[in-house]
Amino acid sequence: MSSKFPFVRLAFPAWFEPVMEKVWLKMNDDSTGHDFLHAVRVMELAADLAAELQADKEIAMTAGLLHDYYRKEEKQTGRLHYGHEAIDELRREFESLLEPFLDEVRFERVLQAISRHEEYPFTGGDDRAPLSIDEQILQDADRIDAIGAIGIGRTFMFGGAHGLSLADDEEWSGGVFDPDQKPSGSVYRHFYEKLLNLSDGMHTVPGQRMAAERHQFLVHFVRQLEHELKLDHR
Repeated sequence: MSSKFPFVRLAFPAWFEPVMEKVWLKMNDDSTGHDFLHAVRVMELAADLAAELQADKEIAMTAGLLHDYYRKEEKQTGRLHYGHEAIDELRREFESLLEPFLDEVRFERVLQAISRHEEYPFTGGDDRAPLSIDEQILQDADRIDAIGAIGIGRTFMFGGAHGLSLADDEEWSGGVFDPDQKPSGSVYRHFYEKLLNLSDGMHTVPGQRMAAERHQFLVHFVRQLEHELKLDHR
């Protein structure tokens, strides 16, 4: 499979290949850090988490692969890639491919997990419904891929694609990332607004374990970046 779909290490059933093909064709040229390779890594992280937690691996891998499918449309139009319209479009586009194998109930669980994957504890929302195990797994997998060396690389891809500067010389105000708003500020600020907060919000025990090492690498990188830029905002 790796010769057809780069970096795919997970063994998947034959019925899943057309789904992989659609995602590859749509996302392989993305330059924001939310590309096909990100989808594959989240898919495989989610599958690993599901296996360790004895959860539904097929739901986990499907949600992981599809969670950012409409990122291009979001960048072009501002329509959220996890909003109601995007979820309805995912249902129409993948229903015939997935329902015969997942059944309707499990397919809806995939869509529900995707609809909630951009909820962050540091943005408030104490009245939110508790997360299901599917939703916890997808959130953890997506956030693990946002930290560590891969997360740093993706952050600079994201910043470049959205026209963010490397850093700014203004006092950092302590704001937090809002997934509903257009990206602004600088790459450096993004580390504090989002990435350095992610490891504290992991839901599952294996997710917490996987995130811990990557978080420490992220902290060391940010400290070195501050040193080289002569920044002392924190």
